[in-house]
Amino acid sequence: MSGMPIPLLVLLSGVPALAAPRPPLPLVVGHRGARARFPENTLPALRHALASGADGVEVDVRVTADDVLVLAHDATLPTDLCRGADGRRPRPGLAIRGLSFEALGRFDCGAVPNPRFPAQRAVPGTPIPALARVLDLLAGAEPPGARQATLFLELKYEEGAPRLSPPRGLFARLVADLLKEHGLMDRTIVLSFDHPLLRAVRSLAPTLPSMPLVDESVDLAALARREEAPWVGPRHGRLTEASVEALHAAGVKVFGWTANAPGDQDRLAALGVDAVGTDDPQALVERWKKGGPR
Repeated sequence: MSGMPIPLLVLLSGVPALAAPRPPLPLVVGHRGARARFPENTLPALRHALASGADGVEVDVRVTADDVLVLAHDATLPTDLCRGADGRRPRPGLAIRGLSFEALGRFDCGAVPNPRFPAQRAVPGTPIPALARVLDLLAGAEPPGARQATLFLELKYEEGAPRLSPPRGLFARLVADLLKEHGLMDRTIVLSFDHPLLRAVRSLAPTLPSMPLVDESVDLAALARREEAPWVGPRHGRLTEASVEALHAAGVKVFGWTANAPGDQDRLAALGVDAVGTDDPQALVERWKKGGPR
């Protein structure tokens, strides 16, 4: 009997073999704060995500005309979601890069709820915030968990469009300098679809983790090697068991975005990804607390 394989010993003993342990739950990351509940990329959305128990928050960053880093997904002010002081929509094509921070602050981007998210609450009087305000929030005592949360900082960039984006070197310097000034280098991951911009950031801040984003069929492990990236961020539907295993074997962490359906979230957890981006972090945190992935 001493030479008998362990699984056979268990079988003969009548004791059922233990199931393989589930992988640890991924980090829950609030996409654009928590845009299912509050206006995207705003302080109310970030406060809600952190108060709900999210492990991290993801925000989009652009640069104003006077080189202030601000939270904005689109290169131009969204006419459907923002309003001027007179209550009117901004004119189409008004570039974030073409406005000073002071001029940008005259627009209310919380007054109109996004119809894509029926549960989203309008917060009138909400301007586009400076990234510095977000870093202050993450360094504060409130909401609970803010000081432990990870910032997933997406840098938005338009190639060959100086009207919309600054030179990569300037963008990278603004990001690196602000994170150093606020002492948030060790809690931030910079991510972007513009991989040369990530390289520019890495040249100024080699210890700052970077994450190339991708929404196409590529060899993800090869991408991570080429970009010297400790994280990779594919759209969640492009991830497979094989790709996650290959990335983990290479020592690379995986961020799957943006998964809102419970089935998609649970599939990512079963694959063993390291973080899941979702528009409703409160719902995901509460569901996984109750019983974990199904």
